[in-house]
Amino acid sequence: MTKIVGALRTYSRNDENDPFISCHLDNILEETVHLCGENLRSSGVELKVTGEKGILLEVRPVQISQVLVNLVNNSADAVQGLAEKWVTIHTEREASGKIRISVTDGGKGIPPAIAEKMLQPFFTTKEIGKGTGLGLSVSKGIIENHEGVIFYDAASANTRFVVELPMKHSQALSRAA
Repeated sequence: MTKIVGALRTYSRNDENDPFISCHLDNILEETVHLCGENLRSSGVELKVTGEKGILLEVRPVQISQVLVNLVNNSADAVQGLAEKWVTIHTEREASGKIRISVTDGGKGIPPAIAEKMLQPFFTTKEIGKGTGLGLSVSKGIIENHEGVIFYDAASANTRFVVELPMKHSQALSRAA
């Protein structure tokens, strides 16, 4: 409970004037899991975190967590009607030097007509009162402010969103660090 309250305090404060700081992606993922975990468990959605450990990023950690919370919650909402309800966050360093964070769920993709509009402000497919249509557009702005990109991976067999951050804002550490 203490971790959840701490994560909520961090998540809810205004950080737009904060400097970029070095922090471990593992810590950002841990906060994201704390913020989403109980809601996912109560909804019967399994959340897994996989991939490379020990990645150090130069970011505004609360903002990156905000993006991941939004993606995970969107995924959890999308899988509610499915027999297998799961969401996976996967992290890796690309050969190009970019850090890739993907959020994949058990869905089978998004129709092209929706996919082309979903990063626009106020676009939503949720019922009235269930969403503002701002989550993905705000997330896009945050990631672009970090000189990265966020996109829907239409080539994935499941529904997947990908965040890529440039190497100049990240580096990998050994497990001994």
